[in-house]
Amino acid sequence: MSKILFTLHASVFAFLFLFCTYGQNDARSKKIIDDMTARIKTYPCLSVSFSGTLNMPQDQAETKEGKIWLKNNMYKVEVPDFVMYFDGSKLYQYQPEVKEVYVSKPDPADNNEDFQFLNPQSIFNIPSKSFKSNLVKESVLNNRKVYEIDLYPVQIKTAKYSRIRIMVEKSTLQMVYLKAFMTDGTQYAITFKPYEIIQPALRDSFFTFNTLEYPGVEMIDLTF
Repeated sequence: MSKILFTLHASVFAFLFLFCTYGQNDARSKKIIDDMTARIKTYPCLSVSFSGTLNMPQDQAETKEGKIWLKNNMYKVEVPDFVMYFDGSKLYQYQPEVKEVYVSKPDPADNNEDFQFLNPQSIFNIPSKSFKSNLVKESVLNNRKVYEIDLYPVQIKTAKYSRIRIMVEKSTLQMVYLKAFMTDGTQYAITFKPYEIIQPALRDSFFTFNTLEYPGVEMIDLTF
């Protein structure tokens, strides 16, 4: 199993970039998504714990726990066998098992697909114009009252997803749950705990890989 799955699986992030940008949304679901995106931009810094599960046809499901930290355009994602930092300029992908960290310098303005595949910001800052959406119902998950919203690809023939279900808490507009249904039968499910708003915000250095904290690690620089 790819380690990237449990950094909030890379292909899940990518759904925003596989959908046509001219989808039609029902008005209520669009407003919920727009309000959720606007709300998270007001937080100076936050952390979110999550549980990710991969279900593949004819294979046993696997689940791992992890945590995300977000500040402006910076982030850190940590799971037991993978740590990723983005300091706004450089992306650090650290694999403890082999004691290697890969350093790259993507340009977010390019909508670089590889960079966006790894970017957890995409999960919490969803542009509602990028897909068709539908408010399915209101329900309760883990004692949290939520809106259940389905997202659909416009170009069905080329999309890797048939549907993505998200759940947004009514009172806080926080993402509670996301489940992606792949066209090959694979399913990814991510459950988020309530956000922790961090004030004062973490220092920018928190989002940079510090070699002093990881002695003996080989740094593989891909920035040139």
